[in-house]
Amino acid sequence: MKEQKVKNLEMLVPEGNAFRHQTPEHLPKLHQNTIFCGKRGSGKGVAMYNMIKRFRDCGKMDRLFVISPTFNSNKKLLEEFNIDSGDIYDDLDNDKCVLDIVSKIEAEARELETYRALMKQYQRFKRLMDRGDHISDDLLEAFYDGNGFPPPQHKWGGKEPVMGLIVDDAQGSNLFKSRKFQNFIIRHRHVGAFESGGALGCSVFICIQSYMAQNGCPRSVRNNITSMCLFKTKDEKELDQVSREMSGEVSPEQFVNVYNQAIRDPHDFLFVDLHKKPSQPSMFRRNFDTYLVSN
Repeated sequence: MKEQKVKNLEMLVPEGNAFRHQTPEHLPKLHQNTIFCGKRGSGKGVAMYNMIKRFRDCGKMDRLFVISPTFNSNKKLLEEFNIDSGDIYDDLDNDKCVLDIVSKIEAEARELETYRALMKQYQRFKRLMDRGDHISDDLLEAFYDGNGFPPPQHKWGGKEPVMGLIVDDAQGSNLFKSRKFQNFIIRHRHVGAFESGGALGCSVFICIQSYMAQNGCPRSVRNNITSMCLFKTKDEKELDQVSREMSGEVSPEQFVNVYNQAIRDPHDFLFVDLHKKPSQPSMFRRNFDTYLVSN
């Protein structure tokens, strides 16, 4: 077939980035939709903890929500991640928790927009004060707190807070069947939209024991993952299913090869980053700290 070009119809890439927040070189991009898949005791909770902790250590995970019937018993994570008790939901048969989380993220976006608008007013107010110009009573009253004229405050210091959602022990529950939950996963980057464009978004970290069990992880969730931690499995059908669903990136045979190379010790996992950074040598790692690079 011959090719015939048409002028002025080239593909234009809009400005912006699917991953809103910059992270250090060897951390995944944000926002994430990560699955941690492994049997009980495999270490998937530890892997999730380590990923979130690395994001928090570099200031990239400010507020965490949790949907889990067992998370309240995990005092270490509660204390270290400073998760508010009102942001923990333990009723997996009530998908209203998803709407509640969305409303809280939207409220964060509104608060930030209000703060930015106030800061613009405050900067104008300060310029008038510095020049000794006339200031209206309304403007004076807006910023006077009884002692002086402090600048507006924002609980995250004026930055966009990075949101995350932990989902644990939800397999087989009504939550995974919920359209509200599945819709949240699909549009997780767009939750908390700003009127000026863009959105706060929310990363999602999901722990599951089986990739393809009945009433297990929904296909809509699996199809929207950005990364995965896959622990040792004796279920060849499950491994085959994972490898076939990853076949858009590598062949099933290649996937099984890197999986076998990654799983050596009982708590090892294969980390698959489907959206790796250009500077990273491979989309595959043994745990988080060892890249698996093809010869």
